[in-house]
Amino acid sequence: MQRRDQWVGGAVLIAIGAALLLGQLVGETGQFVLLGIGLVLLVLFAVSRNPGTLIGGGIVTGLGAGVLVAANTEGDVAGAAVLFGLGFGFIGVWLVGTLMRVKETTLWPLIPGAILVVIGIVVLSGAEGAQTELLLPALLIGLGVIVVIAGLWKRGADSAGGGADSAGGGADSAGGGPT
Repeated sequence: MQRRDQWVGGAVLIAIGAALLLGQLVGETGQFVLLGIGLVLLVLFAVSRNPGTLIGGGIVTGLGAGVLVAANTEGDVAGAAVLFGLGFGFIGVWLVGTLMRVKETTLWPLIPGAILVVIGIVVLSGAEGAQTELLLPALLIGLGVIVVIAGLWKRGADSAGGGADSAGGGADSAGGGPT
């Protein structure tokens, strides 16, 4: 671990310890622990611009929000809340990373985020049968198309820059003809 990042780990441990201590002293605060840890990580990202704190903070904050809603509801709503929270946590990582130009959060958070949100919708709607059976494969195909298009788009942007890939050196340019 780099020296400047050591304080991040220490701050996270302090936040976890403080949340657990508060839970022991006050009670009924367990539902806030994940949300608190995630928010501390996001504050640390705001201070340090460490991409690990953004990724962890976004995911844990989303999960914490879902757990908080689930703790105060019941049935399918509680299950869907956790899925929505975690899914929107991933999507939030992508959004903040894109706005802040964090290279570690390009496209990948959208994939688990979208899958979790769609599963949350299925759980919330209580859908069964053929609709549910077709939804996940359709979602995977759609996400695959997005990933392929994004890859081709990035590839086109990389090759438009002139690139070293077009430099000579192939067998045809080795010089000299048949002997």
